[in-house]
Amino acid sequence: MFFRARQTKLSLLFVLGVLLIVSGFARAAGVRPLVIEMNVRPGDVRDFEIALIPGLEEELVDLTLYEPVQQLSGNLVYQLPTNPAFSATSWVNLETNVVRVFPDAESKVRGRVTVPFSASGSHTVIIMVEPRPPEITVGIGFQIRYAVRLSIRVERPGLRQTAELDEFGLQPGDQGQPIVRAVVKNPSPWDYLVEGEATIRDAERRLVERITLMSPAGSSSGSQTTRVYPGSMVEFLGEVTKRLVPGEYTLRLYFRYGDQGQIVKNETITIAEGDFAFPKADEIGAFSLSPEVIEYGARQGERKSQVLEFMSEIAESARVVVETKPIEPDYPHSLIDWIQIRMAGNEFELPGRRNTRMGLTIAVPRDAEDGSYHGAISVKAYDVLTDQLLTAKTIPITVLVGDDHVRSIEVRSISVGQGEMLVDLLNTGNVLIRPQAEAIISDMNGEFVGRVQLTLPEGDTGIIPLRSQHLEGHVPALESGIYQVEISITDAGVELLSLTREIEVTLPD
Repeated sequence: MFFRARQTKLSLLFVLGVLLIVSGFARAAGVRPLVIEMNVRPGDVRDFEIALIPGLEEELVDLTLYEPVQQLSGNLVYQLPTNPAFSATSWVNLETNVVRVFPDAESKVRGRVTVPFSASGSHTVIIMVEPRPPEITVGIGFQIRYAVRLSIRVERPGLRQTAELDEFGLQPGDQGQPIVRAVVKNPSPWDYLVEGEATIRDAERRLVERITLMSPAGSSSGSQTTRVYPGSMVEFLGEVTKRLVPGEYTLRLYFRYGDQGQIVKNETITIAEGDFAFPKADEIGAFSLSPEVIEYGARQGERKSQVLEFMSEIAESARVVVETKPIEPDYPHSLIDWIQIRMAGNEFELPGRRNTRMGLTIAVPRDAEDGSYHGAISVKAYDVLTDQLLTAKTIPITVLVGDDHVRSIEVRSISVGQGEMLVDLLNTGNVLIRPQAEAIISDMNGEFVGRVQLTLPEGDTGIIPLRSQHLEGHVPALESGIYQVEISITDAGVELLSLTREIEVTLPD
């Protein structure tokens, strides 16, 4: 939904505005359903019904027939039919175009679709439901509109779903970054869903990157598929995130559409120095890892196997060194001694644009106490010729042992300054916690001053046993003085601690 002043053309399948008045907000009538699907044959007659859900006040509701037009982005705009005699809107008859909706009951609007004997393929009609806004004397008026999509699919033998690739290539984006762009055209009488991907391989046919292609409409809704309507063209975009050194590459496109359709296209591209703005080598790294975090539960005496996959992101080979990394010396909940790397030595050569796997085993001692244990794997890549450090990464490892888990914390300090509150916590339990907190601030008279949501700093995922970390949150502007703070701290919805403390706020002179 989105807010928009009244116009003839509207966008999106579900359109919603808001009526704002100085005296307040009144909920307008709603609609059910928002999509009506019909599979019919030439000459069929089908009835349908729309329910208008009452608002808080009596309303007049207009119903108007629109036809959709698909833009290159994949979004739809709605317009009144320019030639009604040749539009599917002429197939639709509503029993009324104006309905009075009362607050205490739903109103029904019936309609009928009469399919011509010459019809075939997919046809879409938009029934725009528009509650009339009350007269506005002050403030800003917006109109609420609901677009009910009536999808009519007329079956006829011999009709096929077809698609054409109208454009395809690599082009710079708004920041100079390489963008794969493809335009798909639907010349068939059917609408259908389209999804696509592209792959880039170097001159030696090594995979550089696999890229999901999405339309702008799909990206905004988080959907990898886009419905393409008959006669429409929609662009699909995907950003290249890997660094491409100058040279020749093969760009391969693959689209799936409809029930069984596909488009496959290969193209050779040449990258020259300065063609695109690629991330620097130190930003992207010489390699990537999978998994990036290792977490699981285990019993005393149990052995767990794990495979690490190293994926080269550069064209040159690199020397990779793998080592265990403790939290700190003599940490009581360390699992470093449990890790066994299954390889001869602790280093290997990672060929450019290649993948390599390495196995490790984590063996939990039989006498290990219940709780969570922590450590990490350090991975560093060096230039084979110069021995220069290229990339360093760390894989955190957490193993939760047994069932006797104690989640407890201690608040070491609370401070307020420069618009933020910091609460220093110590994990006094035996397992990792991921705390969240809420603080209620009152003055010394008990009057409410503000509410603060407190979370771990960005990038931190939790507090391991016997270690401390702070929670932080934004506080409203406070005057100098003494305040009372009530803090409730939870982990996964379970309260760990609730306390009340006094804090002093001192503003700079």
